[in-house]
Amino acid sequence: MFLGREKELASLERMYKKENFQMAVVYGRRRIGKTALLNQFIMDKKSLYLPAEEVNDSLNLQKFSKLLGEKLGIKHFPAVDDWNSFFTIIKEQLGNEHLVMVIDEYPYAASANKSLNSILQHVIDYEFKETNIFLILCGSSMSFMENQVLGEKSPLFGRRTGQLKINPLDYYDSARFYPNVSDEDKIRYYACIGGTPYYLSLIDPELSFSENLRALYFEISGYLLNEGILLMKQEFREPANYNAVLQAIASGANTLREIVGFTKLESSFVSKYLLTLQELNYIQRVIPFGSNPLKGKISQYQITENFLAFWYRFVFPVRAEIERGDGALYFSSALADLSDFIGPLFEEVTRQYLRRMNAQGKLPFVARSFGRWWGKDRQGAVQELDIVVESVDGKELLVGECKWRNSFKVAKAVEVLGKRALHFDKYATHEYLFTKVPLDNIGDVEVRNLSLTNYFEE
Repeated sequence: MFLGREKELASLERMYKKENFQMAVVYGRRRIGKTALLNQFIMDKKSLYLPAEEVNDSLNLQKFSKLLGEKLGIKHFPAVDDWNSFFTIIKEQLGNEHLVMVIDEYPYAASANKSLNSILQHVIDYEFKETNIFLILCGSSMSFMENQVLGEKSPLFGRRTGQLKINPLDYYDSARFYPNVSDEDKIRYYACIGGTPYYLSLIDPELSFSENLRALYFEISGYLLNEGILLMKQEFREPANYNAVLQAIASGANTLREIVGFTKLESSFVSKYLLTLQELNYIQRVIPFGSNPLKGKISQYQITENFLAFWYRFVFPVRAEIERGDGALYFSSALADLSDFIGPLFEEVTRQYLRRMNAQGKLPFVARSFGRWWGKDRQGAVQELDIVVESVDGKELLVGECKWRNSFKVAKAVEVLGKRALHFDKYATHEYLFTKVPLDNIGDVEVRNLSLTNYFEE
């Protein structure tokens, strides 16, 4: 079952329609859905799909030769001895056709032969340049693809004609994997499992949300029990300090000082780890609306993939105990803390909802930024707004508070929202309360309420 990725497919189709050589770089972490995307794309096209393996150079060439022979309809096609000859055969036999050639997990092949990048550069410049071949290099090692393929020091630099960084699905596309659950459970699944298609495919529709969560994370056979460790080992030779930084952020240490205090690592080392994790899209640096991005003291760090946020908060610290069979204890603890965990993620879901409404022209204005704000008001009191959306002309703001609770003091929330909106009195402001359930009587016609019912309206 293939769900979502319409924009990515459309981008690949646009490249495919061009009547000359194209080279796309497609990358994203493991299980994010790259192979499924490419298989969907080539389904109705003449293609040569070459999945590299973590073996030596000779074995990859041997496997690729067999696949090439099958494409050419030649039985017992002999193994090609070198990459130059392999690519030359493709050019001579298939170069006149509109062919999509995919090298999946390219980092495996390039790591087994350190010259492959240079060989491929020469092939592109002198063999493929005049063909209608669409070459796609795909990989799960984010650091390899960004540095060794896309980086300016790579022999392949400047050869790509397009690139796709495959990110987790948003909550709308994620919800398509579990269409028959309640709106609340759609958010809970998204918050705890995230937007990785393979992980989402593991959800058993016959089980409840709680039963699925326990089976995936807190059973000794749970598929996601050790997934975080496997992800880190794929990117880093020594992931221990990266694990510590991610655990710190997942536990609520969001500033550089807090992360240093949690991990007991030197500040200079933590800064380096944070930068690397940002480059790999595991975390993001967030600044309050209206602030100077160069002033790092006011920034906060957030994990970008919900699966990792949940795993590092609830599973990583007790993984050994779960493996001993005591997962039920820690599962109960996670459930008790789940509402607090989902609260900040509900804010991000709300921003995704507002982006969709903006694209459909359903906001009070056309927006150019979607963020949040924290700081001090004119009296020096610390304040924050969960949602701050700015118009393209810089004259209007949509400001809002998110409440992931079944009940709260509505009048008080409206009053607080109004006071915090006054901080931006230079703008025309539109005030919103975003809630889990609809509010019967908000008591203030100037404040609009949107709930999950609105989020999932067709």
